Amino acid sequence: MNEEEIRKNIYLLQRHQEQMEDTYAQIDMIERLIREHDRTVETLQEMIEMEKGKEVLMPVGGNVFAKAVIKDAENVMVNVGGNVFIEKPINGAIDFIKKKIEELKKNEEKLVKMAEDIRQRMEEISQKIRKEDVQVS
Repeated sequence: MNEEEIRKNIYLLQRHQEQMEDTYAQIDMIERLIREHDRTVETLQEMIEMEKGKEVLMPVGGNVFAKAVIKDAENVMVNVGGNVFIEKPINGAIDFIKKKIEELKKNEEKLVKMAEDIRQRMEEISQKIRKEDVQVS
């Protein structure tokens, strides 16, 4: 392997490292979304037992909550995309969220596979470079 090929392989190794970091950041984001959706399903399941007129704490963001009264304990508003909300029965909302969780898990699996493929390519490039006894920082 000549010097230009070695430089090219080192560059590829660095690019793959960046791709790997981006992929793991996406996986982390998906895992956070899955946890958030799981908590939403739990909350919705608890709402099934709630009575109309019950006072609850409503999150407004930044760990700040407001006291609110449940006027409708049977239906919720669901964002179906593009800031479009539709009213759904709680069980329908739970099903909707569970489908989103499954989609997120499928995307996570694809990203994990992608990360494994990138890691394999990085190992192959590293072995080529090691054969040339090149010091890589």
